[in-house]
Amino acid sequence: MIEVGYKKIKQAGITCVDYNIVSPEDSTEKLEVIYFKKHQECAARQGLRFSQVHAPMFKYEPNRPDKMEYILEEMKKSIAICRLLGSPYMVMHPLELAFELGRAEEKKINLEYFGSLAEEASRQEVMICIENMPYRKDGRVWEGACSEARKTVEYIDILNEKAGEERFGACFDVGHANVLGKNLREEVRALGTHLKVLHIHDNDGVADSHQLPYSFSDARSGLCTTDWSGFLLGLKEIGFGGVLSFETYRSFTSYPGVLQDSLLQFLYRIGANFSHVICFKQILDQMGSKKKILFGAGKMFDVYMGEYGEKYPPIFAVDNNAHLWGTEKLGIPICNPQAILEVKEEDRIVILCNAYYEEIAKQLGDMGINHYELTEEILRMNGKPI
Repeated sequence: MIEVGYKKIKQAGITCVDYNIVSPEDSTEKLEVIYFKKHQECAARQGLRFSQVHAPMFKYEPNRPDKMEYILEEMKKSIAICRLLGSPYMVMHPLELAFELGRAEEKKINLEYFGSLAEEASRQEVMICIENMPYRKDGRVWEGACSEARKTVEYIDILNEKAGEERFGACFDVGHANVLGKNLREEVRALGTHLKVLHIHDNDGVADSHQLPYSFSDARSGLCTTDWSGFLLGLKEIGFGGVLSFETYRSFTSYPGVLQDSLLQFLYRIGANFSHVICFKQILDQMGSKKKILFGAGKMFDVYMGEYGEKYPPIFAVDNNAHLWGTEKLGIPICNPQAILEVKEEDRIVILCNAYYEEIAKQLGDMGINHYELTEEILRMNGKPI
């Protein structure tokens, strides 16, 4: 059954997986090395790699000094499992101690906790990534030890300096940041190059639901409760080149089994769309010397020109509004869409700058133009304009 699962994941187009190590305290199974080796072999046969491993979660008990020794031993085992699976990153949660001991003591113990694992992580060539965990107590969500990017960076810098190498990084969980009301774009930008691993999932801003992106919207406005455009812009601005890892397991437990394959394929398509937004500059680079023609002279035209117009200027733009033909906008001539045909197919690339790209794509198809590129669609990320 393990092989079948990995095969389905690969068939959906997905290339990387996240392995979650179950805490020995929560499992009746004794997981031996051979068990993890089987996963590694099955994934490898399907052409999949483990982009991250999630370490087990433990509750630290201040009155039991032996508990910390036990936790550290389990974490060192987890680092070895991470290496066995071939993953470069292991995600860990900070210990929750603020309510019992106060913030200052919590930070002191957590720095000792993470720092105690640096040597083993270095030996196994694994980077430990600290996750932005919120605390839940008395029916409320509270700030965790590293739930704010600025504090996470402070932790990482201290730990890396002590380790004498870059052995610690950040794991940014979108859902956790959303329930804490964080500005996703600013949090990602604050993490910068410290950001190594992502946990992408959606919620309503209240409960940590772990659903597919775009699953929740405001009842009045119809807009997403998660600022996906801000999140993606942040990743684009820091030049994030890591894996887009979706932690959407509750979607797969709620959908009927017969829809699981389709759900995996849809998840892949979301990831591909996210990649398009984050890597749009690289896509433009790959166009080389091809003449760029923008289809649309509205707000998305303005976004393109503001972001890319100087380095990747279009030779002209086209629009279906005949009143704009023969005019200019930001120094770019606006023409009849038929003007596209005057440029040789091998010399041109049409870039769709229009929220209603489905209709434009059909129009281009009717004109015999089947090669075009979508813009990053930031303005319509939360739905088409009314």
